[in-house]
Amino acid sequence: MNEILIDVDGSPRGYVAWYNHSTNDSMIRTTRSLPKNIKFGVQRAEMIAIYYALKDNIELISNGKLSGKKKLYIDVRSDSRSTIEQLQGISRIRDKKLLVMFKRIMKLLISNGLKIIFHYVQRNMNIAGVILDLQRRGFL
Repeated sequence: MNEILIDVDGSPRGYVAWYNHSTNDSMIRTTRSLPKNIKFGVQRAEMIAIYYALKDNIELISNGKLSGKKKLYIDVRSDSRSTIEQLQGISRIRDKKLLVMFKRIMKLLISNGLKIIFHYVQRNMNIAGVILDLQRRGFL
């Protein structure tokens, strides 16, 4: 079985990033920033980052860059333990907007017939987080 390993990170400031270890591709997207001190703001940003990482990489798979691999599954890693637990079904989703994003992610996976695994990774091991930190500091 082959895997695609993707790190994701999101910032309530309006930036989301992903890094695909299989292709060494990455992307930073600008989204609408969330109001300061909003409840579930970090989880919303992380969920948006996961959605875009999957959407962009599903396009890579369907365009043939990774399509030669049989029994392909995607391993998504995030440094937000609560978001990962929500996606794994361990924790309940208590926010309507988070639930909408969760449903979009599941629809994307089901419609493309992909198997996915969600893992928590420490902040310093999340390459997408490093990319966002560099962007925030003005190095990218």
